[in-house]
Amino acid sequence: MIIPMIFAMIIVYFFIHGMRSMQVKANLIEEISVLEQEYNLVHERKVDIESHVTLLQPDNVDPDFLDEKSREILGLMHKDEVILLR
Repeated sequence: MIIPMIFAMIIVYFFIHGMRSMQVKANLIEEISVLEQEYNLVHERKVDIESHVTLLQPDNVDPDFLDEKSREILGLMHKDEVILLR
């Protein structure tokens, strides 16, 4: 009588811990998915910043980009320009 109860308790123990491990695995997979999305956003931002940095390298400055950024930062414009706000 005691041996079947011990086996039943062992089965219940491993069933509960097995379900917990499956739940933990599902939570980890969900967390990995969220972190991969966040990584992709950060990576896109990094690539965008790197492209802007290459446009401002001293040996190869893009005049249009430099003009755009300087006007944006300083808030300056020519007399004949029209500003469209987004």
